[in-house]
Amino acid sequence: MFANALLVATAIFLALMFFVMGQLRFLVPWRDTLLRTYWPGIVLYSTLLFVNVMGSVIFLQRKFFLKDAGQKLVHIDKQIHSGQHDLSQEFAELKSEEDDDVTHG
Repeated sequence: MFANALLVATAIFLALMFFVMGQLRFLVPWRDTLLRTYWPGIVLYSTLLFVNVMGSVIFLQRKFFLKDAGQKLVHIDKQIHSGQHDLSQEFAELKSEEDDDVTHG
């Protein structure tokens, strides 16, 4: 999820940067002076903007893509414990191994 959020945030951030570069084309003659003088502020603002975009993307992913994830996990858990799932046998074996370790250890 974090990798997807990073990819989406980077794409949005680059799109914003290209848009801003197009809008500020009239500042090209003073580019060197502006960058030399204001580079710390530009870097700080860009970093904060990227962090905010990243946070927004993570929030949206959690809101829309992980919707009802808890209910789905409860459903799968019920299937495993009732024996109606392919993983039930593996889960039972794992559980019995854990119980053996607890009683012998």
